[in-house]
Amino acid sequence: MQTTEVWTVEESRLHDQEAQAMGVNILWLMETAGSRAAYYLLPELTGPGLVIVGKGHNGGDALVLARHLARYREILVIMPLGTPGFPGAADLVRAAQAYGVKIVEGIEPPVEWGYYRWVIDGVFGTGFHGIFDTDSPLGRLWNQLGDDNRPVYALDILSGLDANSGACGVEPVDATKTLTFGAAKWGHFGYPGARHTGQLVVLDIGLPHLGKSSGRWLDPSWAKSQMPVRDFYAHKYRRGTVAVIGGSETMPGAPVLAGLAALKAGAGLVELFVPTQILHRIQAPAPLLVRGVENSAMMSAEDNDRLQRADVIIVGPGLGPGASPGILANLVKIGKPLVIDADGLRLLNTLALAKLPAGSVLTPHSGEMARMLGITAQAVDADRPRAVNRALDRFGAITVLKGAFSLIAGGRQIFINTANTPALATAGSGDVLAGIIAALLAGNASGDGVDTVALGTYLHGWAGIHSERRNGPSVIATDIIAAMGQSWQTISHEEPPPSLPVSL
Repeated sequence: MQTTEVWTVEESRLHDQEAQAMGVNILWLMETAGSRAAYYLLPELTGPGLVIVGKGHNGGDALVLARHLARYREILVIMPLGTPGFPGAADLVRAAQAYGVKIVEGIEPPVEWGYYRWVIDGVFGTGFHGIFDTDSPLGRLWNQLGDDNRPVYALDILSGLDANSGACGVEPVDATKTLTFGAAKWGHFGYPGARHTGQLVVLDIGLPHLGKSSGRWLDPSWAKSQMPVRDFYAHKYRRGTVAVIGGSETMPGAPVLAGLAALKAGAGLVELFVPTQILHRIQAPAPLLVRGVENSAMMSAEDNDRLQRADVIIVGPGLGPGASPGILANLVKIGKPLVIDADGLRLLNTLALAKLPAGSVLTPHSGEMARMLGITAQAVDADRPRAVNRALDRFGAITVLKGAFSLIAGGRQIFINTANTPALATAGSGDVLAGIIAALLAGNASGDGVDTVALGTYLHGWAGIHSERRNGPSVIATDIIAAMGQSWQTISHEEPPPSLPVSL
């Protein structure tokens, strides 16, 4: 059964325990996991291979895999921590040996390292936390794995990674693929875990479905199902009106990027509110309306009246670090959904806000999230799911934690964006994302806000992917905007993004 769920370690254990309570022996689960992994990998494994087995259940999966592969390949199993100790492990060892697997306990006598063409990591699995000693035999073996180009395939999760956060307890090895069981784990998408996971393959091993999980990754069929339905009789006001408040002497182009992105994403009307003193520097194309304001913190009655007509208001692009907290206070009183980005996020902690308007969205990167929560960016990235949930609880707004595998939290589950590319790490890309999200929200007032925001991040990611395909490394924010039409087509055709996990 294909799945897009993401589990914590605790959720994973609960599924295992429930299966056992229903009469499924743990050894049967190991047999299913190991055999499914073996026959998935077999076509790409050539020549003799090395399987590293730990003492826990992950080692059991690896022993089963080794036994099945031994029917077709020469297999050496190394047990650097000793023989697995769980009930039934001895039977798995004897069965592997009966099928021709050579087994060495410890790493003595020395392994002829150059003889083996590929490596299976079945040492720690999802139960790992902390660190392991790099001067130990296992640590030295790990260093050797990291020093050559031999393909490494991890079972469930690369050893040394925390399955809940992606934190790494040892100098990491780069896996070619990670074959995980039942569902993806949070550590596969965390930092630095995502960097070292390789292609993620989710294998169904028959675990029971226990209801909604803590997260899910976005896939092409889901994205297509969320595409807005175009009304043949719609006019510009029915397609949604977006207002953008931003701009400063040093960043006059940021609100223009957000506004253009909103138009390209489907908004019927977009109006920019920028300081009067920079009006002469705003190079806005004709479809954008531009309004100069004397004081963004204390707008005129006419300005406020125009803001009242907007369906969604973006605040932050190019405001500058000296922006007055009164800007946000005024917008909260207006009561329209806010998309708060960039310097607008700095204002959150300056106000004693009981609550942001319903439907509001925050779009911080790790550094901005750190300021919002009063912690460091390193602490944010050490446990990104926890950070995005903290922001959701504190500010009561849908929160997008940007970065590779952006997280979108809105109360039910955390969504993980799988449309990723480093090309999006360019000035103005965040302004484009804010514009896309605002436009989709403005045109889908009756839809689910979290789903709409998640679709916006997915569309933005695909626009970055298409921009990179067209321009190579030379991608700028306007390229991302220009690629949005192609990105809509890609979503409608359900093309899988390069970072999409495989679910079988």
